[in-house]
This record gives sequence, C-alpha cells and structure tokens, in this order.
Amino acid sequence: MIPIKNFSAALLLPALFLFSCKTDPSANPESKSASLQVRPGDCDDPDANINCYFVNMPATLSHIMSICGEEEPGERLHLKGTVYKADGKTPLPDVLLYAYHTNNKGIYAQKGKETGVQKWHGYLHGWCRTDQNGRYEIQTIRPASYPKSTAPAHIHAAVKIPGGGKVFYINDFVFKDDPYVSERESSDPRFPGGPGMVDVVKSEKGVWTGVRNLILSD
Repeated sequence: MIPIKNFSAALLLPALFLFSCKTDPSANPESKSASLQVRPGDCDDPDANINCYFVNMPATLSHIMSICGEEEPGERLHLKGTVYKADGKTPLPDVLLYAYHTNNKGIYAQKGKETGVQKWHGYLHGWCRTDQNGRYEIQTIRPASYPKSTAPAHIHAAVKIPGGGKVFYINDFVFKDDPYVSERESSDPRFPGGPGMVDVVKSEKGVWTGVRNLILSD
C-alpha cells in the first residue's frame, strides 16, 4: 500500500490507496493477521496495522452495525448474514466485524473528529459483534465508486476472531448489479470468508437488501 498522508491526495489516487490493500497481487493477507497489541498512537497512519481498525470501537456492541443515520444522503442499504466456523455449518459467535466505505459521491468523507486510521477511512465506518447464532447486520447507505474511476462500489471489511484470535481482511462487499464488478475481483482466494459478491434487491420501501454468509477458521 502506498502511504498517503494528505487526504486530498488520496482522492486523486483512489485506486492506489485504500482499495489497493485488497487488489495488489503482492499483498499477503496473512502478514497482517497476527493478534498484535497496538497503542492508539501507533494507528495515526493510513498504513497502520490492521489491529488498529479495532482500537476505537465502542465497549459494547450488538450484532447490528449502524454506520449512519437517516440524514446521510444516499440510498439505504441493509446487509446481513451468518458467520460460520470452517465446517460451514456451525455458527461462530462473538466475531468482531469492522467495515468502512465511501459516501454517495465516492469519497471517504470526514467530519473532523476521526482519530487513528479512521482519519483516512472517514466517518462512514462501524463495528458489530456476531450474536450467539453467528448473525450480523450492517445498516448504511450504498457507497459510490471512486470519482472518475471504473472501480466497483465496495465496502471494506475486516474481522477479528474471538478469544484473542486472528485479525484479517475479507473480500470487499461488492454488488452484483454494479456495472464495474467482476467475479474475479470479488473472489480473491487469499482472503478468508468467501466471495464478496452480494446480490441486492430493492424493497418496496426503497431499501437495498442483501445476504452474505462468511466461513472462517476459528
């Protein structure tokens, strides 16, 4: 990943910035999967260790991640699913899920109060913890593609296994109806959890909904 300290520069080079951690052929997901302890000061960098994604999370979490309120411009999006153990059948509770994405203009927008890696991820981010049935839900808006790019709209995500387990990226959430998306791009086998492609449909209330289940080794 190319370190970019200036946020406006990041908008000029979106494909080389946050999305690059998932598409760079030389990237090694396992190199960032160790359960390391980090201090908040270590996270003030766009290329900070993946463990920094979980430094600022609330002390109490439910299985529902509410990234933004109704006042946020954009079309509503609700994603849900179940996290399973490696057998693909047994639900995995207490998994931490972190996600972040662009706004409806394709920008990692800031409010100025973000700290740590969230300075670069923007305010559209959140956390949740799978319930005893392994379920999670993300309530947010549909992100937009980066300005003047052909990158598919996506939601970046990372998970942390309970009990001090591994922390790692999963394939980005991408949308089947996106004209820029491809199966290859959304199914990088180096990343756990399975393909990131989600088939979303719009409800009568105007909310896009989709399901993505994850299979992880615990």
